[in-house]
Amino acid sequence: MNFRILLSMAAIVVATGELHAQYSGDALRFSQNQFGSTARFKAIGAQTGVGGDLSSVGSNPAGIGLFTRSEFSITPEFNSYTSDAQYLGVRTLGKKDQISLAHAAVVWNSTVSKPKGANLDEGWLSFNFGLGHNRTNAYGNAINYSGSNAKNSVADYYSQLATDNYGAPNSLPAGTLEKMAYDNYLIGYDRRGYYFPETDVNSKQSQNNIRTGSQSEINLTFGGNYSNKFYVGASIGLANISYNSNGDYKEVGFNVTENSNYDLSYRQTQNTKGSGVNAKIGAIFRPAPNVRLGATVQTPTWYTIDDSFSEVLDTKYAKPVEGATQYLNSENIYNFTYKLRTPMKLSGGMGYFFNNQGFISADVDYVDYSTINFSSSDNDDDNTIANNNRDILNNYKSAVNYRIGAEYKVQKITLRAGYGVQGNPYKSLKSADFNTNTYSGGLGYRVKNHYIDLSYQNVINNSDTRPYTLNDGSGPVASLKNTRNNVFLTVGTRF
Repeated sequence: MNFRILLSMAAIVVATGELHAQYSGDALRFSQNQFGSTARFKAIGAQTGVGGDLSSVGSNPAGIGLFTRSEFSITPEFNSYTSDAQYLGVRTLGKKDQISLAHAAVVWNSTVSKPKGANLDEGWLSFNFGLGHNRTNAYGNAINYSGSNAKNSVADYYSQLATDNYGAPNSLPAGTLEKMAYDNYLIGYDRRGYYFPETDVNSKQSQNNIRTGSQSEINLTFGGNYSNKFYVGASIGLANISYNSNGDYKEVGFNVTENSNYDLSYRQTQNTKGSGVNAKIGAIFRPAPNVRLGATVQTPTWYTIDDSFSEVLDTKYAKPVEGATQYLNSENIYNFTYKLRTPMKLSGGMGYFFNNQGFISADVDYVDYSTINFSSSDNDDDNTIANNNRDILNNYKSAVNYRIGAEYKVQKITLRAGYGVQGNPYKSLKSADFNTNTYSGGLGYRVKNHYIDLSYQNVINNSDTRPYTLNDGSGPVASLKNTRNNVFLTVGTRF
């Protein structure tokens, strides 16, 4: 499959629910992952400068240097997604729930043997090894919106595509969206060489999109403890992507040229699988017994991604048009493979401890999304890849994420709370409106070598989407308020 042709088809915004072309939107989606963690740090949020928790296996690897015993835990999660859409004055809710494995990890403690009489608190004290599974992103969602459009129709979009890309109808390639629209009598062709919409305004439009999938990592981690003052660590991450999107755009209206009511359905499916590798190095320093300072450098993730995109446009008429009441097309499927490099992430954090009663912590991340990069092994696609990378430079920018959190023990119960902001990556959108805000809280209970932690997260972000965009930049806009309510449960033991 020629990548250039596929990108021109895949840029159809109906299929993606994004303001930018599909693959720059996918590149951003796959670059906005989070550090995996236990329920404890799902509640607190800020963990870079704290350590001593199995979350460190997938975040700051230096944190496993604080372990003095081996430990294992597992964390399932329940996610409830809600999309509140406003489209052409109509409000529509979409909802989707799912259960998955958020985190599972083990750390093996290995204490360094010291000669008899040596100071046990100086030099290298331990070298620990960790292995973990971390779910770093979740894509489940149900986006639905509908309304009556008094200004234009999706046929306006189809006619502009055909005019911009092709000549007379006999030049329309079989299987293309333009050819489907022409064969369905949604667009016509005039003597001046222009395609025109055959539909009237005031059509009823609706979009239903179901998304599933996630990103995850398997982390192999090493951490060391030097004099209980300086902790260092490194990890290798084997990353995985699974993303699926099934969309159906419907429009019901009147075809002026054919003098008949019509009901069209444009259906799209995207299935994306990918695997990649990254690395992290980190350090934690204790300048005082109650203060910890941490830093992490996460390299880009280098992915190889296999993508399958399909589309089909069908139209039914209330009375016969050229002898038929329905025009059905065969589904067109495009398969291709490309390479993606996500941005580097720099993280810093601190923790201030109140003896053994608790602590407060804060983190900050810096990510430059304009450094996302596409590549392909097919030399024929060099111009397309360059154009797509230029689109990323034009649309995305650097962003700062920050998190604050606290933990406090009340007898045998530990209380936790946190707040975080993921910065807006878009150049053209107002930052405050398109940040992602996370509010979290939880509690924990420990008895001897066993513990159980329960946490809740409320994640909110706003986004805009269009079913189609016309050449002048106009087109109907759906404003979305996306909310995720997540519950995490960690069960763990030391051994």
